[in-house]
Amino acid sequence: MSQSFKDTQEAFTLYVRDPETNPPPPGSRPERMAWYAKLFFNNIDGTLENAFPALRASLDDEGWQVLARRFFRDHPAHSPILRDLPGEFAEFLQEMPELADWQRELAAYELARFELMAEDAAPAPADLDPAGDLLSGQPVVSSLARLMVTAYPVDRIAADLEANQTPDIPPAGMHHLLLHRDEHGAPFALALTLGSAQLFLVLAEADGQTGHALLIQLAEAFGRPVDELLGFAGEQLEEWRAQGLLLGARPPL
Repeated sequence: MSQSFKDTQEAFTLYVRDPETNPPPPGSRPERMAWYAKLFFNNIDGTLENAFPALRASLDDEGWQVLARRFFRDHPAHSPILRDLPGEFAEFLQEMPELADWQRELAAYELARFELMAEDAAPAPADLDPAGDLLSGQPVVSSLARLMVTAYPVDRIAADLEANQTPDIPPAGMHHLLLHRDEHGAPFALALTLGSAQLFLVLAEADGQTGHALLIQLAEAFGRPVDELLGFAGEQLEEWRAQGLLLGARPPL
């Protein structure tokens, strides 16, 4: 590769990323280079808007353009795959003082939804029984389930913004969200109580234990009788199975 080609390639890249600061490559047609710059940016901008619709709705046109332009201009992309850009954008946003804390957390939530749509589910165990007893057997958690702990109710904030409504932003607290996707591939989020979140966490971290054994552990952690948790937990496990979060149960060891 000749030095002159490298120089032209570098000039092309600098101009496309920041046409207001950098001149087009020598000998190029300005109108064509302007078209290239617009095409590249619009491609990136469209990808980001598709991945972060709620964040986009939380900003006016100028505010969004400032973020997208700055990312396009300054961020050294680590992957040539367009699908990886939302992850890099969410990381980039963590350093943006223009955003409120809830907006940065909203971006992390939207990234999780975006990635969930493209993720492949792990194969189910060969001995899985979809109708198996979730207490006497070993409950099997979907590999697509994601538990998030957030300071803001980002699921409700996102829903309001996507419906063109002004969201209510409460003071920072603690919110537990369980993410999954439905049979059509659309992501959804469930708001959990602390107890439900703890239950799901022990299920996700279980290693060959039955549902009943896990409830004993949870009861000991909360200092409550096991029988007191059985009714609540049994109903919750069946609800999660109906929603696809639990695939069924394996036979006890």
